[in-house]
Parts: sequence; C-alpha cells; structure tokens
Amino acid sequence: MPDARTGGCLCGAIRYETVGAPVFTLRCHCRDCQRHSGAAHVPAARVPSAGFRICQGTPKRYVTKADSGNDIVRVFCGDCGTPLYVQVGTRPDLIGLRVCTLDDPSWFKPDADIFMKSAQPWDHDQPDVPKHETYPPGQSYPIALSRKQ
Repeated sequence: MPDARTGGCLCGAIRYETVGAPVFTLRCHCRDCQRHSGAAHVPAARVPSAGFRICQGTPKRYVTKADSGNDIVRVFCGDCGTPLYVQVGTRPDLIGLRVCTLDDPSWFKPDADIFMKSAQPWDHDQPDVPKHETYPPGQSYPIALSRKQ
C-alpha cells in the first residue's frame, strides 16, 4: 500500500491527498451513513488529519449530531454530491475518509463492521470481519486503535 493516496469526487471538482497509514478501517452500518451514502454501509478509513489536504476545489460541509451527541461534519462535493469524508468534533486529529472516493480503493480491508444494530438484513458479507452493535467496547468515536500489520 503506498504512503500517499489521492482521490476525489465523481465530477472531479474536488481532489484530495492523504499521507500516512490508516489508523483504523471499517464498514459503518449506521442509519446516518446509510442515508448519506444511499448504500447499506460505508467503507471508511480513519486517517490522520495532519496528513490530509484538499488539493483542488472547495467542498461543502453539513454539520449534524451523531448518535453519541457529538458534532459530526459531513464533507461532500457541492456540484455532484459525492460524500468525501466525515470529521467528529471530539476528534479533530482524524478524518473518516470514504474509501471509494480514493483513486485506488483496492487495498481496503475492514478491521471491523460497526453499528450492526442498524445493518440491513440483506447486507452480511465477510463473516470473518469482527462485528460490533455500535462501537467496539472500550473505544470512542472514531476508534483509536493501531492498524493491524
């Protein structure tokens, strides 16, 4: 997996770069992610915000409250609507990058499936990936675990 990764939105108006290894990879099944993406789950990678930058364009932001009560900023392209990433107010050090917006998302392998309490009954692949009803026990959003090697 390369150290620097690039990506962007469907129309190409927004481009970004992220440097450094993901802290944690996941598939989120919460209802907010389902509604925001229009899909049963969102493949995401928690990456250090210090290594993330927008290279082109100015994305739009939508701020709401997460189930935890924390502010969550959803960042997307104002032209084509592509969801790009999320950032939680209590963790400005991490970006929740939408993996499928990367130019090459083929490296992705989830460390866990989260918010299985909201998972759609027809969306249960990869049975070997750990499943959690909300966040893994003892963790806070976003999950701050060391990436498995």
